[in-house]
Amino acid sequence: MKLLSAAGLLALLSSAQASTGDLHWSLSTPMPEPRSDYVAGVVGGKLIVAGGTFWTGTKGHWIQKQFAVSTHAFDLATQKWEKLPDLPVPLACAAGAVVDGRLFVLGGYTGTAVNRKIYVLEAKKSTYAWHVFGDFPFDRVYPRAAAFGSVLYVVGGTTKFEPRDPTGTCCTSKTAKQTLTSLDTRHPEKGWRDLPPFPGAPRFYFNVESDGRALWMFSGIYQSNPKDPIDTFKDVCRFDFARRQWESAKPLPQISNAGNSPSPVFVGDSIIIINDFKNVWRFDLSNQTYSELAPLPEAASVDRYVWLNGAIVGASGENFIEPPRRRSEWVFVGKFDGK
Repeated sequence: MKLLSAAGLLALLSSAQASTGDLHWSLSTPMPEPRSDYVAGVVGGKLIVAGGTFWTGTKGHWIQKQFAVSTHAFDLATQKWEKLPDLPVPLACAAGAVVDGRLFVLGGYTGTAVNRKIYVLEAKKSTYAWHVFGDFPFDRVYPRAAAFGSVLYVVGGTTKFEPRDPTGTCCTSKTAKQTLTSLDTRHPEKGWRDLPPFPGAPRFYFNVESDGRALWMFSGIYQSNPKDPIDTFKDVCRFDFARRQWESAKPLPQISNAGNSPSPVFVGDSIIIINDFKNVWRFDLSNQTYSELAPLPEAASVDRYVWLNGAIVGASGENFIEPPRRRSEWVFVGKFDGK
């Protein structure tokens, strides 16, 4: 009997759950403590949202960006939120990925310093707990992460938190790096491995997703100084895990005028791409074609969508009532026909 590889098993399970029919969106229970710049993933069958940023003040009188320690879990079956143990430190603008059922969080900014620790959230029975996994070797703010098997891949980021003003309005990117590094989380003693940097121009605020065969990288922005125009990229590229090399792919059909990168989530044989102006596309990985799906019911820049129990789920982020400060409490649930 031939055993499936980790990539093959992931593709089979996701394909078995996904439908090729129409996509329908609904709004679920609002998220407590709305925030953006968080890390998210599925642990213990629930959507986890950890850390992030929010603003003190009131509408029209926002004062200062704050960095959160809060961690929450969303149960799709009950559509209820649960408060989990806080992160060990306030943390936002970090990278996160689920490896072997654990949420890894690394890099980012605490509000006073760049974080070098790697934190891991685990679920044992009905209990969640954070612990320190080790150290990350570089200063990175707004890196992105994805996983393949037991290997954690971390892409880019800036070496500093670069707010545009003293209140914390985010961010320039003159310290942006194009690095790609990996760590086998089952053998951390082997250390981090340097891999080829991503192609194209330096940038940050891109998003990544894994399809079990490659790491896909979407969009990104660049700005050296607060008064400079923001360069927004339509680029798409992929890092092939087996060949360990980057390849260019078909660019995005549209970019956001707000500079926010779309959020990708792997479903079946496609990546569903959701931007902050309600637009949703299916990116067919077999032929790199885009087809438009049903839009979101509200416009919001959701940091991360996940595939959870047969649905696409995304929570909180930023809306456009008073960008870039207003945090959204919306929770979006997208289901295909028959689900």
